[in-house]
Amino acid sequence: MQWEVEALDPAELQRLVLAAFAAHVDQDALNTCIAEEQRQRDRLRAYTAGWTRRPGG
Repeated sequence: MQWEVEALDPAELQRLVLAAFAAHVDQDALNTCIAEEQRQRDRLRAYTAGWTRRPGG
């Protein structure tokens, strides 16, 4: 069987892919990773908040 994925609506393709992987994902572990990534982004944003651009940079 062959599919032309370009012919699918992007939202439908995303739904199909997520459904295929859902049974194989440890949701608690994923949520922990997502939360840690957000904490890291927040820390980096806070760290760089006071920086100013130099002229020409």
